[in-house]
Amino acid sequence: MDRELFERCRELAYQEALEAFQENEIPVGAVLVFRDRIVASAHNSSLKNGDLTEHAEMNVLKKSEALLPRTSLSGASLIVTLEPCLMCLGALLNTHVKDIYFFAKDPTRGAFSHFSVDMNADGLTIHYIPDEACGKILTEFFRKIRKK
Repeated sequence: MDRELFERCRELAYQEALEAFQENEIPVGAVLVFRDRIVASAHNSSLKNGDLTEHAEMNVLKKSEALLPRTSLSGASLIVTLEPCLMCLGALLNTHVKDIYFFAKDPTRGAFSHFSVDMNADGLTIHYIPDEACGKILTEFFRKIRKK
């Protein structure tokens, strides 16, 4: 993925996280890129919809499925503001996503930080690129929740 496309994806994922924050959702956004084009973007909706599986990664996979008539996303890249959990990592592995880029670690539920999954699992390439804004919005959200 070229630098310009990557930066557009990073910004779009962050905008999705901001939208989730405004909806009182855990602020995580995701973007799926396939064959050098942005296929879909999504954010968490689990609190709003009462479905604990509606993480940003799962939502973007569902949207992509509707747009790409295929059973495999072999070669696709996922850009997400927070480290994937085990559920999302399993879905990404099963759809054959090639690369995952994430910007904030999740020490309480993250597949790599908390559960110590090998970052080179099953041919997947993981890219952790720290981004202060992605971590800050999560901190703000949970601070706001704790005040209530």
